[in-house]
Amino acid sequence: MIGLLSALLGSAASAIPPEPPVATVGVPIASSSHGLSGQRLVSWMPGPVRCENGEVASVVEGRRPYNTLWSGRGSEPPAMSFDFAIDATGRPVSITRTSPSHSNHGSGAAAMVSSRFAANAALDGCSITYRPVMRPIEEAEPVELVSYVMTGQTPRLSREAYDRLHADDECRAGTQPILRAYPNFDQIPATPGVRDWTAIGFDVKPSGETSNVRHLYGTGNEPLDGAAEEAVETSRFNEGPMRHNCSYRYWRNAAVLPAPPAPPRGADWSDPCEALEWDRAPQLVFREAYRSRSIEGWADIAYDVAPWGEIGNVRILRAEPIDDFGEAAKRMIERSSKQEGQAITGCETRVFYRMEGNAASARDSESS
Repeated sequence: MIGLLSALLGSAASAIPPEPPVATVGVPIASSSHGLSGQRLVSWMPGPVRCENGEVASVVEGRRPYNTLWSGRGSEPPAMSFDFAIDATGRPVSITRTSPSHSNHGSGAAAMVSSRFAANAALDGCSITYRPVMRPIEEAEPVELVSYVMTGQTPRLSREAYDRLHADDECRAGTQPILRAYPNFDQIPATPGVRDWTAIGFDVKPSGETSNVRHLYGTGNEPLDGAAEEAVETSRFNEGPMRHNCSYRYWRNAAVLPAPPAPPRGADWSDPCEALEWDRAPQLVFREAYRSRSIEGWADIAYDVAPWGEIGNVRILRAEPIDDFGEAAKRMIERSSKQEGQAITGCETRVFYRMEGNAASARDSESS
């Protein structure tokens, strides 16, 4: 029996960081060259947000989809487009995909869900398109390459790309940490729906002490940046020659981004199937694109039951903050069955996708 279904996922979820804010990253230049490795880095650039009254919505926190790699085989990735509304708090809701689905759609959808707009009058009929901008991996900006690494994307970057990232790093060979310090992550605020990360540059003295510690780039979480710099200042390495242009990276996992509130049931609401036991119970699966960003959602699903227990006519009544939660819940109910009994129509259940506790636990990310 399920009047309500919930997916509870623990704080060990490996949340994935966004790429650096658009304001701090130079826009890549499109190129037709494949470069030495044959890989091209794809950065997804958002267009303006236009709503039904012709107003261009003001973006407060715009999240880009994760950078991806294109190997030069198959079709180049198409643009990703979404329709949505903006509620009075500036949150995008009722999001639907309007472009063909492809491998990076989940990343694009999660970026849309975690974006924020100016909090003023609610807006309807809004739309946005993320367009791919491609450049040879050897020409991509280091911050964009690090962003790709920090999201845990596959395939791995080419050896040429890693060599380029660490071309001047004199700590790559022969330098070992004697003491690796870490920030107190529990005291660093986490961002709902976004994993923050920071890259710290430093030099190592012959004594093994660090010097010239500086922030290189990251997602703009200033407390994380400061705590990471302090951690690197405290770290110690083996004695040796003076070493320059070393680097290390830390991350802070996303805080839970709760779903928009589900509307209350009417006083006379009832589910005619509530008393029927499940023969094959629903198995709720939390999509990785949302689990990795600690994004919650819900969906109301209606269905009918045949006398032999088969479930049919499954339909999505509503879903928030994006229709992906409705599609996932619909597939779950379709794969389930009730015990044999009588035919019933108009069954309805509300399915919640929830993270358990605070999913903002943190880990050092240099080894990723």
